[in-house]
Amino acid sequence: NAFQRLLMHTVIAQEFPQVYSHSARRGTERFLCVYKSQAEVYDEQLSSLEQEMQAIDLEVGARSILDEITRGHKPLVGHNCFYDFLHLYQTFYGDLPDSIQEFKSAWLQLFPQTLDTKYLAEAHELLVGLQPPATLKGLCDFMVQNAASTQGSPGGPNPITVEVNSLAGMDYRLPAAGRAVALGSDGLPAPPGQVAEPPEEGTDASHEAGYDALMTSLVLVQQLSHILGKKRLPWSQMDFGPPRKRSSDDVTRCLAETLPLSMNRIRLVRAQPNVVNLSGRDEADMSRHFLMSGYPPSWKKWDLMKVWSPLWVGLSYIDDSSCWVIARNEADAANIQKIFRMIEDPQFGLCSYDEYKAKQASAIAS
Repeated sequence: NAFQRLLMHTVIAQEFPQVYSHSARRGTERFLCVYKSQAEVYDEQLSSLEQEMQAIDLEVGARSILDEITRGHKPLVGHNCFYDFLHLYQTFYGDLPDSIQEFKSAWLQLFPQTLDTKYLAEAHELLVGLQPPATLKGLCDFMVQNAASTQGSPGGPNPITVEVNSLAGMDYRLPAAGRAVALGSDGLPAPPGQVAEPPEEGTDASHEAGYDALMTSLVLVQQLSHILGKKRLPWSQMDFGPPRKRSSDDVTRCLAETLPLSMNRIRLVRAQPNVVNLSGRDEADMSRHFLMSGYPPSWKKWDLMKVWSPLWVGLSYIDDSSCWVIARNEADAANIQKIFRMIEDPQFGLCSYDEYKAKQASAIAS
């Protein structure tokens, strides 16, 4: 123990003044080492310090990646990622602030460009009509298959090429649907029809952090490919750096300019409001939320969307026959009420958030 080591150091110093003692660690055990010179002690101390620094570097590996993203003002992308961001902040930066506004301010200092591929899929006007699946793996497979089926058509997705460089000890490959666009072993695009070797039968790496990150990046690239294709914008006009002033003849656009209504908006599941706007306060505005209840349980998402056509609305499900309908702005909120009044014999009920809260208060009072 520590007292015994101190006692031994004292005895050696008094009885053998010509040598030097030092406590050193070898693996998980501690030893009392004796050296002929003080230089040897310094060498041992320096070696121990270097080993400790290497151990710290291994633990800080993920943080160094995040620091590089912050220094380069690069976008941080996730899928259904609000709780992941909270965990990331608490793990690498500090205790969570007491309020959401304080968290937003601290987060934007680190990552001013944040994207949620789930929110993009459910809210962007050029993606929501595709009715993509909700899960990350389902969304990834869907977007790749959609790109393959519409490639080359007018307004179809921009072509992409994907290369996966796995870390040592990992064998991540493109998801099954994503291997249609891959690089050959020579680093050049694989010929049409030639894809990477399929993974072993029965293997599924989804829900592993690294593999989910791979799928999330592939989803974002496919989403951007679809959006740019619809807008007739080539990849050469995309700038993944921070927003900056441009000359009048500069046609390049950053992500914030390409996705102005999606930047820094993160989907919340089973919560109202169902979106956190990291760069503003509008998620607290419930005047754009309407409770739609009593519709047939057989209705799917597209059936609900058609009711409010031509408006694009967000949906947050409560159960099989009720959901929150979220308008994009105040004008759409007013139009939702007009559309409901125009429907003869509606198969559902609709009330504003204020009306919903009033009914709740009345039920409690009675």
